[in-house]
Amino acid sequence: MKIALLKDVSNLGKKGDIKDVKDGYGRNFLIRNKLAEILTPAIESRLKTDKAQNKKVLVMQKEKSLILKEKIEKLNLIVKTKAGEIGQVFGSVAPFKIVSELQKEGIKIEKKNILSAPIKTLGEHKIKIKLPQEIEAELKIVIKPEKPK
Repeated sequence: MKIALLKDVSNLGKKGDIKDVKDGYGRNFLIRNKLAEILTPAIESRLKTDKAQNKKVLVMQKEKSLILKEKIEKLNLIVKTKAGEIGQVFGSVAPFKIVSELQKEGIKIEKKNILSAPIKTLGEHKIKIKLPQEIEAELKIVIKPEKPK
């Protein structure tokens, strides 16, 4: 039986894939759980149209990610924080702080995309940021002590 997957199914395929499965598995599990539908010519043409549109979206998303990567890598972010006399940071510079500093520069990144542990020392650090389409950018961040008031 030929089916079109409506959702990702582990060990079978991704949404939109056309697969040939045994009748019992198709009817009793995939179709019953709304994971797939029986392949018809109308569904097949719809899937081809959807795949073409998805490809265009992925290409545009990749271009945006590459532009964002370039912008991030040119940036030299300076974060001021409270620090002791020997250069030890009080607390730490966490991903949340980095996200808020990036937003001041006009770059919107989610906290979960920053691949770094909290920074606890002054100086220059390099942080990896995960972008869509498996692209990673490297941000240079300089931690400086805040001037006492």
